[in-house]
Amino acid sequence: MSSPYHFDVRSYGIKRDYRGRTLLADDDAALDYARRLIRDLRQSGGYDDPALALIVRNAAGETIFTIPFMTQ
Repeated sequence: MSSPYHFDVRSYGIKRDYRGRTLLADDDAALDYARRLIRDLRQSGGYDDPALALIVRNAAGETIFTIPFMTQ
């Protein structure tokens, strides 16, 4: 069964961009999706701020991952 995961781009704790909600199988799938999303955003340009991070939240609104863009 799939669960909704939410993805936000933040810089210095301020929300910069809401990347939407996606139904995924589990936390591992959400992590894989987040890493692909970061790569795609960096390639598209405008996402080169070293403070950028992608915040992944589960259906309960709990942050399960905080992934810095510069490490991906």
